Parts: sequence; C-alpha cells; structure tokens
Amino acid sequence: MSPLLAFFLYLIIWWVTLFMVLPMGVQRHNEGGKGFDAGAPEKPDLVRKLLLNTLLSAIVLAVIYVLVETGVIRWHEWFDGGVAP
Repeated sequence: MSPLLAFFLYLIIWWVTLFMVLPMGVQRHNEGGKGFDAGAPEKPDLVRKLLLNTLLSAIVLAVIYVLVETGVIRWHEWFDGGVAP
C-alpha cells in the first residue's frame, strides 16, 4: 500500500469514525428559554473526542494495512486489474 493511498484511506476512516465518536457521552441542556437549544450538549468535550477518533482511525488503518500486506485482503486484484507485484 503506497503512502498516498494510506493517507487518503486514513482520511476516509477518520471522517467515518468521527460520526461514531461524536455522540458518545452527550448530555442535553436542561435549561430552557431564548438562546438555548434543547438538543445542544452541555459539555461537548471535542478535544478528547477528536484525539480518541484519531487514535481509533490509526488502529483501524493499521489493521487494514496488516491485512493487505499479509494477503488476507487482495487489494491488487480489486484495484490493479488482478496484477500483484
């Protein structure tokens, strides 16, 4: 797997897992009135979620990389017309 392909695959994995990580631990605002959205989280904790997402994406990419390099996933058959180097 080339570094450029790994980078773009990582970006795709990162965005997909972001939507999985964002709702974790969300508590809604109980305050009502003007200027408060009932669906807004009290404490979004975005820095922790972004770091967790980055780590989770790196682990998923590492697993995919190992599976491609060991031949469990036959990447070349899918994308290179069946020619393995």
